[in-house]
Amino acid sequence: MKKLMSLCLGVLCFSAAHAQREIKVEPQETADTLTYTTRTFVLTIQKSDVDDYLKTLDTVLKEKKYDHGVYRNIQFSPLKPQDVRTHYNLVNKFWNTSRSNMLAYDVARFTLFWAEDEGILMPYLDEIIPDLLQYGRIKVTEKGKLPAQKYQIFYEDIDGKTFRIYKSTTGKVIWKESEFFMEQFSAKR
Repeated sequence: MKKLMSLCLGVLCFSAAHAQREIKVEPQETADTLTYTTRTFVLTIQKSDVDDYLKTLDTVLKEKKYDHGVYRNIQFSPLKPQDVRTHYNLVNKFWNTSRSNMLAYDVARFTLFWAEDEGILMPYLDEIIPDLLQYGRIKVTEKGKLPAQKYQIFYEDIDGKTFRIYKSTTGKVIWKESEFFMEQFSAKR
């Protein structure tokens, strides 16, 4: 019985240790970036990362026949293949003409999915932010403070799916994946 209890305690400690992980931010140039502001943080994203994502997405969308299932963001779930293609083409056109401009996004500002301004890019940024955060590719700055040198990743299970939560070392939420990728708020795929 003692061995069984020790084993259970060991598994519990191992699980707790792997439920979070510390991520160190990579040094980044700030010359060619865009900003994405949440309620308490400013995320600085390299435009080259957005460019790489859109180029890869172009190939994936063609292979998947513009299926909305390519995206995790719930805003894409009601789209038909032709809508996905149209939206992506508009985003690509916007990106190619505006890439050199100063681009700033704010979650507090209402943005239409089919906007004809920089807002049309926002759902695509929502798609890549969790992965860029996971690899330390985003400069994270709490409003009014210095940029974070590190932050933590936690995992939450909702309806059998795992979502990432990124928190500062002070415990404030930087990004919560389930807010953008929860299917329960969208139509069934």
